[in-house]
Amino acid sequence: MTRRSSAEPGRVAVLSDIHGVLPALEAVLAEPDVAAAERVVLTGDIAAGPQPGEVIELLRAQGDRVLWVAGNADRELVEIRGGGRDRFPDTITPYAAHRLTAGQVDFLASLPTSLTLTVPGHGKVLFCHATPRDDEEIVLVDSRPARWAEYDIPTAIARLTAECAYPDIAAWADHYLNARAIDVDALEAFGPRDGRTRVSERGEGRSRS
Repeated sequence: MTRRSSAEPGRVAVLSDIHGVLPALEAVLAEPDVAAAERVVLTGDIAAGPQPGEVIELLRAQGDRVLWVAGNADRELVEIRGGGRDRFPDTITPYAAHRLTAGQVDFLASLPTSLTLTVPGHGKVLFCHATPRDDEEIVLVDSRPARWAEYDIPTAIARLTAECAYPDIAAWADHYLNARAIDVDALEAFGPRDGRTRVSERGEGRSRS
């Protein structure tokens, strides 16, 4: 499902992969460039994490300024609550799914998988999670370590540990907020989703038919 917006905003901020981490979302929304943006586009994986409901409600409180796109993790939350999924990418995903209210689940289920927005200086821009054809296909991009150092990560970890009931929240927060996964870990986890295998399989299927 794709939505199109004919309105032409001024500055647009794009946020992705919040994964239910409320302190990180609060910090990013307070960034001057984000606070000054007329539109905030969310490109998926919004709620699957330690504080899913709180993240959704903070974003919904921003009103029409926020434009939503679902990611694979948001889809998985809906599937879990609907009983249509019994295999999980991690243990915090089912935890997050059952922390959501029925209304929040319905809201996630209603989100489009892509959004086209006219952005000044760029024309029509397509926003999606992963790629338009597959919400799990990825391109790996790493932020500089110095950029991570600008944020008070120990305080964010302490807040999550104090406020979230997930049993292994301290270890989860340390691993993900301190970005302890090395490149090899990321490649092993996400490399199979880079599209090459799936495109090859589709091509082979066409050649056999």
